[in-house]
Amino acid sequence: MGKGLLFWGVMIVLGFSACASSKPVFKGGASETEAAVSGEPNLVNVSYNLADSLISNLRKPLARNKTILVASFVDVRYMQRSSNFGRMMSEYVCSRLGQKGYKVIELKLRNAIYVKEKGGEFLLSRSVREISHAHDAQAVVVGTYAQAMTNVYISARVVQANGGEILSSCDIKLPLDIGLRSMLHSS
Repeated sequence: MGKGLLFWGVMIVLGFSACASSKPVFKGGASETEAAVSGEPNLVNVSYNLADSLISNLRKPLARNKTILVASFVDVRYMQRSSNFGRMMSEYVCSRLGQKGYKVIELKLRNAIYVKEKGGEFLLSRSVREISHAHDAQAVVVGTYAQAMTNVYISARVVQANGGEILSSCDIKLPLDIGLRSMLHSS
């Protein structure tokens, strides 16, 4: 009887622990990984994990000696607008790519627009092709976010600079706390 009781006790604990996660969830490609963050999300760690996922999900490798541009992440409802949250996400992604040995230039995009290509929509700057050409950029990292009642949803992509092909993507769901809420509502 002791082994049966122990078995059911372990099963109950495992069941509750599986349902109790409020950690950010990273989705990229076929795998799903949870960030090692408890309580309030650490935006630095979340952004670094996002950048790591973008690198590991690349369909083809990027040259470390050719430029990657990183644009400010924008609110999916108002593509022309970012926030402290969107700017900090791009800052940390930029830092992480640099730490990994990539040649990175950050773009402070304020007037972003959609560029439609083959029926899809990609967020790029007004003159991304000219900027990419001027910096001999191979790719651009772009991102959007959306606030829901209890979460923030983030989608990031590495897009080939000449043609708009998506080379990598990663999606995150973060629990919304008071700190993130204030960063989202700043301009």
